[in-house]
Amino acid sequence: MANIKSGKTNTVNIAKYNLHWRDDFAYGYKIKRDLFSELIKYLNEKPMIGILGLRRTGKTVLLKQIIDHLINEGTPRDSILYFSFDDEVASLEEVIIEYQTRIGKEISSTDNLYVFLDEIQKLDNWQHQVKYYYDTYPNIKFFVSGSSSIFLKKKAEESLAGRIFLYHLPVLSFTEFLRLKGENELIKRPEMFSEPIKEQMQLYIKRQFPELVTADESFVDMYLESILNKMVYEDLPKVFPIEYPDVLWQILKIVASNPGIVTDYAALSDDLNISRKTLAKYVSYLERGFLIQKCYNFSRNRLTTEKKMKRLYISNSTLLFHLWEHPDIGRGVENIVINSSNAQFFWRKNTSEVDCILLKDDTIMPIESKYKNNIRKKDIKGLLKFLDKFSVDTGYVVTKDMDTEEMINERRIIFTPLWKWLMGLD
Repeated sequence: MANIKSGKTNTVNIAKYNLHWRDDFAYGYKIKRDLFSELIKYLNEKPMIGILGLRRTGKTVLLKQIIDHLINEGTPRDSILYFSFDDEVASLEEVIIEYQTRIGKEISSTDNLYVFLDEIQKLDNWQHQVKYYYDTYPNIKFFVSGSSSIFLKKKAEESLAGRIFLYHLPVLSFTEFLRLKGENELIKRPEMFSEPIKEQMQLYIKRQFPELVTADESFVDMYLESILNKMVYEDLPKVFPIEYPDVLWQILKIVASNPGIVTDYAALSDDLNISRKTLAKYVSYLERGFLIQKCYNFSRNRLTTEKKMKRLYISNSTLLFHLWEHPDIGRGVENIVINSSNAQFFWRKNTSEVDCILLKDDTIMPIESKYKNNIRKKDIKGLLKFLDKFSVDTGYVVTKDMDTEEMINERRIIFTPLWKWLMGLD
């Protein structure tokens, strides 16, 4: 890395990215994602913050909300530098030099300098460039994000271990969706407005990206297709040795048509005309790219769990229903429960199974998805068997409208409507 005082080769137009340098200017994004309150806890900690997630989940907006927050808390406007590598070719050194020229002082003379770098995947060897400034200037706090989130994660793990806190910005939760629509009253008094909430939930399932919340129906499919094409044919092949990007697309379509498909690499690799090794790698790439969610068959022994069968789901229901040619609402709700719970486990033993197993503070939470109201004991026999086998007292069933509790075989079964589950009211 060249010295900070070396001559620059390009003039970088950073003024257009830093509108907050103007007095009284604010980016004005009032409605916050849930992750915002977590990130601002670490504004004055040394490790840089990296934001991961699918394209179009709102990473740039989140960065600008943090900038507004810093200014409101008294940070001098010119002690905040924002730059996007989206449409300008520049090194980080050139950006820093141009910044010093504009403010008329060295970065070392600033008490605290907050540097926001967006679309950082387009900066060659970004991790090494950032590492130099991180190690050399203790007064700089970095925030980085990128549309190719998998690229960001891979490079950060390789070179910035111990220097970066990585956060995942997912698609919208149901309450975030309602907040963006201005339906705050539904959030405050859900029991009073259960019918309007259920109507909003039907929209939410297919509109979990911020820009789709109020978009016209005709726009939705084109928008989602562009995200998938960008990820499958550009983002992932830039990071991984993918010889057949069309196969990535085929895998997505197969998983979308069979949510919860049990991985059978031998049969599936034959169908796709690729090796089992290549198939396993491609599934891993899709998972690391936040397009697929993988669940493992539950066991108290973690090593055994990793070796057992796995199930695959699309990472969110918006992409699921976009890819799904013949949707089955029951299977779709299973996918939604897995996504919203960020589940890592299911359970299957012979003919008995449970859709979702969560571990919270050493508490085991088995969850079965049954999107109907007439639920009989035989419909949850797998859940009851799991409760007995693992000596768990309480099981959950996500339903259509059924909202009650029952004691069955001396076990507590909580039946919760999907809308309540998505709002965290179980």
